Amino acid sequence: MTSKLIKEYRENELKWLSIVNKLDAGTVKKDAKFKKLVRSGIPASVRSRVWQFLAGSNDYRKPNQFSILVQKPRTKIYHVIERDIARCYPDHTQFMDKHGQGQKDLSTVLKAYSQYNSHLEYCQGMGRLAGLMLMQMTVEDTFWLLVATIDRYMNGYFTPTLSQLRIDAYIIGQLLKDHSPKLAQHLESNDVLPIMYIAQWFLTAFTMTLPWDSVLRVWDAFYFEGIKVFYRVSLAIMDICKDHLLNNCPTNSELLAFLLHIPHEYLQPNTLLESAFRINLSKTDIKRYAKRAGSEDATTSGLPFEHGIKNLQVGNSNSHSLGFKSLGGKKISKKSSNSSSVYE
Repeated sequence: MTSKLIKEYRENELKWLSIVNKLDAGTVKKDAKFKKLVRSGIPASVRSRVWQFLAGSNDYRKPNQFSILVQKPRTKIYHVIERDIARCYPDHTQFMDKHGQGQKDLSTVLKAYSQYNSHLEYCQGMGRLAGLMLMQMTVEDTFWLLVATIDRYMNGYFTPTLSQLRIDAYIIGQLLKDHSPKLAQHLESNDVLPIMYIAQWFLTAFTMTLPWDSVLRVWDAFYFEGIKVFYRVSLAIMDICKDHLLNNCPTNSELLAFLLHIPHEYLQPNTLLESAFRINLSKTDIKRYAKRAGSEDATTSGLPFEHGIKNLQVGNSNSHSLGFKSLGGKKISKKSSNSSSVYE
């Protein structure tokens, strides 16, 4: 790293430390300059604090509750969690050792969450989320960030019916027809449905799909802008890989093999994120497709699209408290946002 890059990195560190100490997340999320700062990448040294700040995980935190949850008696789901732990990050040094601290910490977080949310308990995919969080922060911080992430950002994804995932599959299918009709037709004519690939992409928040630097950059934007980042990244992946998919994948098996194991050279962070952020998505279109999913798509018929509406609100300035303090300590009044705006 050159001296210029080191200087920029240190300046960004100081900016973020000032932001998390003096501002409310709602204030930050309605300021375009902070969005630009997030999209350029959050410094690794402060990423843990910034993710928790943007997600509002402290809103959920209660003294001693995590310790109480950890000490609760075993339930039937513990066996499933213990079976899955080794498969979450089998090639990562933090989680490779069956008896190591990494797997113990991951098991602790997932079991505590199953006690905290007895309705959902545990679903495959949660381990990938919690594992990445553990690479950035402490066990208890990971637990509360997981709570905030599932409740605020991924509401409806880990239900037994995977209700929001199925709605999102329909939405992605419609957005792909809008943005790349030729590719959409190629996939459809080969019976490749969006649910076949976005299940892996969304439920693991792209941790099984993207190279590591890209994963972290996507998560940075995700905690700032919400689930719409997943739509953008999905469309960007399709755009980047379009020529290969059209010209070199003539069958169902070849298309799926590529979409579930995309070579990482296609998905480097600058290429991927620049492509994703060039895509304009209307929240009105997303809501319309979500509503239409229940009436047109047999696989989503009757599912509650309200989950998706809640997830979309996370990136809005009005998704947090009504009053904020600026860097100078001045009270800032909350302004309502236009839900039909085009995301920049």
